Amino acid sequence: MGDRFSRGEGASGRDLFGAVASHRRRRVLALLTDRTSPVPLADLATQLVAREEDKELLAVTREEQRRALVDLAQTQLPKLEDAGLVARDAERRTVAATDHPAFRDPAFAAAVDTHDPSWDPALSALANPRRRAVLSVLRRRREPVDRRELAALVAARTGDRSEVSEGSKSEEAEREGAGSEETRCPTEDERHRILVSLHHVHLPKLRRAGIVEYDAERETVAYRGHPALTERWLDAEPGESPRTAPSAEGRSDEIRTIEGREDVVAHGQSLFDRADEELFLMITTDGLLEEECIARLEDAVDRGVDVYLGSQTPEVRDLVRERTPDVTIWEPQTDWLNLPPTRERVGRLVFVDREALMLGTLGEEGAAGVPRETAIAGEGADNAFVVLMREMLGPRLDHLDAQSEDFLSQIPL
Repeated sequence: MGDRFSRGEGASGRDLFGAVASHRRRRVLALLTDRTSPVPLADLATQLVAREEDKELLAVTREEQRRALVDLAQTQLPKLEDAGLVARDAERRTVAATDHPAFRDPAFAAAVDTHDPSWDPALSALANPRRRAVLSVLRRRREPVDRRELAALVAARTGDRSEVSEGSKSEEAEREGAGSEETRCPTEDERHRILVSLHHVHLPKLRRAGIVEYDAERETVAYRGHPALTERWLDAEPGESPRTAPSAEGRSDEIRTIEGREDVVAHGQSLFDRADEELFLMITTDGLLEEECIARLEDAVDRGVDVYLGSQTPEVRDLVRERTPDVTIWEPQTDWLNLPPTRERVGRLVFVDREALMLGTLGEEGAAGVPRETAIAGEGADNAFVVLMREMLGPRLDHLDAQSEDFLSQIPL
């Protein structure tokens, strides 16, 4: 996408979703990301009209260009600037795409190239963090969810942020009261206020966008999804941009290095989604098997993938056994993956179809008590890292689904 202007700071997840909730703004981004240098505003207006009207550049009239230029200056570009996606040079009257990390996400690039106006309501719905929380909860359920149960789950996830009109809530207000399903216990008043807002505001909007099925009479809600919707965006917290794919920095033909918990989790989940035949996991401690990972394990089982998970932590084994009973689970007999005490310890291992591998390590705990994570990954049947692990595990993996009486003793883990 060439050299871009520096990315604007302060773009929230709300800004980013709202910015691309217009098919005209998505077309503007598509035009800018195709260029390697800033584009004069007059040229951008002409190109925009030509694309929208399917006509030659020379066929665009001065009046059409003028109207497009006014709309760009007053409406479209300010929205994109606020989200940190474009930067304007007022002196030169040019505009360029920035180096926002969202552009490195293939799913975001695909969404930008989706110019169908029917995509606008879905992205507009995602601009609200409470609706993202609703969808994140719903997509993990196979059956319709009772509206009251949904309100309780959303309250536990987001807290009780006061309802205000669209577009008027500040980032600070959105962050206030944010929590997680594991740590918050919502009050009855919180659940009631969220229940009311779901019924009158959020569920109708999600239904109109075609993302959920809402039966107001039966008080049930079911997730439908959207063909252009990347589901990991649903987990973007208030004030965050949607989680993007890990950076290509640190990648080589043999091994790529992944820094940071979010990128390690995102890459591991992407491997879950790629599994066609076999998915082998090692989780050394609790707290590493996120709810989204469980949902993707369920998806893998549903599409016929043989899933194997080993952990010495009873909480991990019990969680997976309860949520995904078709997964083959065992307790490793030897903690061979852990490094010496003075070194980092292995946290997770993901091995997909014996051709893609990620090995993550846990470092020192940060201020929030969460350990720092780093991973190395390799892909390809001939990759040295993958070949080594295949030689170590392959013969034993062949015996896992046999469930013989002594199969535990055959796993050198």
